[in-house]
Amino acid sequence: MVIRSILLSVLLVFGTMACQNLVTEIDPSRLPQMDRKLVVNGYLSPQDTVLAVSVSSSQTVLGDIVGDSVNTVGEATVTIRSEGKAITLAYDPAERAYLADARRFPIQAGKTYTVQVDAPGFETVTSSCTVPQAVPVAELKLDSTRNYTDSGIELTWTYGVRVVWQDPAGETNYYRVVGYGECVSRIPPTGTAHIDSTTPKVLTRGIIGFGRLEQFISDRNQDGQRLVSARGEVPRFFDYAYYDSTTQRTYSGSHFYTKPLTLRISVLQTDENYYRYHRARQQQRQSQGNPFAEPILMPSNIQGGLGCFAAYNRSTMEVRL
Repeated sequence: MVIRSILLSVLLVFGTMACQNLVTEIDPSRLPQMDRKLVVNGYLSPQDTVLAVSVSSSQTVLGDIVGDSVNTVGEATVTIRSEGKAITLAYDPAERAYLADARRFPIQAGKTYTVQVDAPGFETVTSSCTVPQAVPVAELKLDSTRNYTDSGIELTWTYGVRVVWQDPAGETNYYRVVGYGECVSRIPPTGTAHIDSTTPKVLTRGIIGFGRLEQFISDRNQDGQRLVSARGEVPRFFDYAYYDSTTQRTYSGSHFYTKPLTLRISVLQTDENYYRYHRARQQQRQSQGNPFAEPILMPSNIQGGLGCFAAYNRSTMEVRL
């Protein structure tokens, strides 16, 4: 036993020395110099009421650490063009994005739009996208499960929903399925709020989850078929927020949903850039905290920079429970 312990100790020492020998400090001057680039993200849709583009800067491996984790660039000129017309977006410090009223520059299906961003100290970047056609939602398939407490008392219902739509034949299509539930609920009093006496009625809303990756669908190997989404589960708790003018405070929290309950489900027909970029983001989030996960390379269609400028078209169906 003593000899075995000595051998193990020797092996550990040599293993530690081997690991240390693998670490080599490199003079930063010998590494290639990488300039910061503009990171542009914007998504166009005919249904949007506001055009929005975010502009930030990438963080180099070497160099000073920027205190703002978003690295927002607020002194850029952001212009969107299509068919000889153009609009310049204005920077909104509260939203940390460049905005414009969509009524001044309506987004239309089938048209191509180009964004150009100029900022002091950065290379000019551009990108283009074409807005796809909308694909109507054909049907919502609902299911439900009654939940009970341990003592057998009925607690609530759990609802699920699947979306059905017809894929156009003869073309490559990309989709994303999203949705939310909405209801007006009486929430417990806060003790200081003055809204609607002691039991305020507020609008509550909950996001319906269709799965991190399952929400993204392409018609590969199912072109022209009737497509069905993954099951989306309606959350039991909905979020709320309201402002009380008497106390001049905003109150927020979560509460059980109540009936009548409205579900609004949308199918986004997206371009390929939107599909690839957002799907990669979900993959990246899914692998966070896993030291054995393979790194996810984020796609980009920004010429001269990073990020994604893409388009989608939304069709929605709602059901009341």
